[in-house]
Order: sequence, then structure tokens, then C-alpha cells
Amino acid sequence: MYHSIPTKDGAIVFDLVPIEDEASSEDSNNQVGIDVNYVDCLSKSKKLVGQLPYLADTGKVRSAFFSDVQGSSEKELFVIHSVGIHSDTGVRYSGEYYSVHVYKKSESGYSRDERVSKYFGEGGDILADDYQNLMYEFPYKDQLSVSNKLATPAFSKWNEGVPVQLTINKKATIYSSPVFDDVTRMYLVSGDRVEQEAVEAGWLSIMFKTPKGKEIRGWILCGDAGGC
Repeated sequence: MYHSIPTKDGAIVFDLVPIEDEASSEDSNNQVGIDVNYVDCLSKSKKLVGQLPYLADTGKVRSAFFSDVQGSSEKELFVIHSVGIHSDTGVRYSGEYYSVHVYKKSESGYSRDERVSKYFGEGGDILADDYQNLMYEFPYKDQLSVSNKLATPAFSKWNEGVPVQLTINKKATIYSSPVFDDVTRMYLVSGDRVEQEAVEAGWLSIMFKTPKGKEIRGWILCGDAGGC
């Protein structure tokens, strides 16, 4: 289990807990998840911060740390969780499935920062049709990758809600959601200018205006646009 993280008035701890499943089975007692808890040193109380996803496996806490997020009065807690993929999901995953969970200080302890959590998102490396090369690599597997992103102008602009225009750097397929199965027949070409509307786990939600003024919206891979 991951080590505890001290705070100025307590500690963040990670506890193994049984998964409660209404549809009980012989294996239900073996299902164990991970709770993130805050222990207050003064009151000796323990408060639930969040529950990490149980995906047919407990998984593990890859990294947990505090970091500054522009606009927050105190450092926020980042927890990176991963779980092995042991069954056929219909997606050519390679390795672990990751998720990033962000929590901010609140009056009651800590609460989930949904906005920043969604920015870093979840996912795993996905193999191309040849099962040799990667068509997508989940970008936030460790503390360094998250810290580096937090320090970029791209994150600052997104966090401040500043309008961002990006230039497509190669032929870019447009998807209807940040999922490879949701591919469309539309694409962009190098030099096209798009407006960034959302960011999630290395994907960009964009709006492209055609020369005739028609607005096209969809998702592209972050690496297909300069400045992401």
C-alpha cells in the first residue's frame, strides 16, 4: 500500500476496504478497493477524501503528491491510480489503465476537483492495428508528467479560461468523443486553425470554422495541434 502523505495538520492515508456489491457472489469477499482518507491530528478523526476506481482489480496508487494549481489558495492533492487489464475490452490496450484524481482543500477536509481531474483524465496506451506501434499513449502516468503539464502556458491558459487558437500540424482525424471507436469521416489538414474548447487526457475538443462559415466540432489528439 502507498505510504501516507503528511499535511500541515494531519495526513493523507490510503486504506484497503472491501467492495460492497449488492449482487453478492463467492468472490465478493475478495474484492478490495482503495479509499483515500484524511486524518486530522487534532481531532483524531478520519474523513473520506475519495474512492479509487475498482476495475475488476484493486490496482495500485502509482503516485500521490501535493502541487500548486493556479487559482487555488492551497496546494491540491493529486493521486495517480492504475490497474492491470486482464480481460478483452474490445480496445487494444497495452499495459495498465491509469486515472488521475485531484482533490482540493475544503472546510470539511478535501473535496474532489472535478474540473482538473477531468483535464488529466483516464486511459491507457492503445496499440495500432499491427499490435506493434502505439496509436495513443496516456500522458499522465507519474508525478513528473503531471508537474510538467501544470507548469506549461497551455495549462495556464486552459485554467484561466483564456481563448486558445491552435494550428493543426498534420492530417488529423476528427472524433465525436475522446474515444477511438467514435471516429468520423471528417479530418483537418496541416495549417488549419481551430479553437480549443476542452482538454481531456491528451485529447482536444475543437471548433473549426470552414471558409464558408460552417462550424465543425469534434475531438482530435493533442499531438495533432501545435501548442497543446
